[in-house]
Amino acid sequence: MSQVDNAVVSAHLSHVRIVMVNTTLPANIGSALRAMKTMGLSRLVLVQPKTYPHPDIDALAAGATDLIEQIEIVPTLQEAIKDCHLVFGTSARSRTIPWPLLDARPAAEKSLQAVVQNQQEVAVIFGREDRGLTNEELAMANYHVTIPVNSDYGVLNVAQAIQVICYEMRMAAMALTEQKKDPEAAMHVTDEIDMQWDEPLVTHEQMEQFYPHIEKMLAEIEFMDPKNPRLLPLRLRRLFGRIQLDRMEYHLLRGIFSRVQALNNGTWKKSTDKTTGSSEDQSNA
Repeated sequence: MSQVDNAVVSAHLSHVRIVMVNTTLPANIGSALRAMKTMGLSRLVLVQPKTYPHPDIDALAAGATDLIEQIEIVPTLQEAIKDCHLVFGTSARSRTIPWPLLDARPAAEKSLQAVVQNQQEVAVIFGREDRGLTNEELAMANYHVTIPVNSDYGVLNVAQAIQVICYEMRMAAMALTEQKKDPEAAMHVTDEIDMQWDEPLVTHEQMEQFYPHIEKMLAEIEFMDPKNPRLLPLRLRRLFGRIQLDRMEYHLLRGIFSRVQALNNGTWKKSTDKTTGSSEDQSNA
């Protein structure tokens, strides 16, 4: 690969944030910063770290202490990813519901495609040292990402896992930057890379308003028992998280949900415009 403009690669990687949830050991935060800076990433978000600040962070972030000033501390995972369009949850274990799962390399390629083509914000979430992410936290992700490891000894420290993911992100950013410069290489770009949305994609924060709405609608029409929803809410998250709605699709679906609710509750009626003969929908939903 020919020399790639480091400033362009860094600009792409600035759209990728690393999120660490409830980190116990400050040394892991410092090591994560060092791993990130080595690969050109700079955005670290900490969700309720057990100990922060701490001298071990400075010590382990040797050469990357400038990134400490840029760390964002938030109280919840929702806050950490609310403006993101594409979220990956790291997972090494099988879960109750099989979630769309990608290895580190294709996950990085998908992330940088989203950044380069549509300026999406991407987050990769890492869980606690002792038990990773909960099922509820993993359900906030569009995809789960895993690192293929030796099946005889599949143990990775969280900072080591961050190093691997950051490396793959950098390699994907460099490859896409090279394709932009080389027309012949660009001929081999997949349809997914070429695809661009005519409407902005909705953020995680918007989707967190979407899911309660669809669940409420399904409960009102007695399709879902709110006291015993079983796995339906998780399956809905998996479905719509994989699709990635754009703004128009988002409002279209929420409009449909509201109409169904109004019809079910008897609060919707349709009147006919005597002048044009067109129908006008009226709803109090």
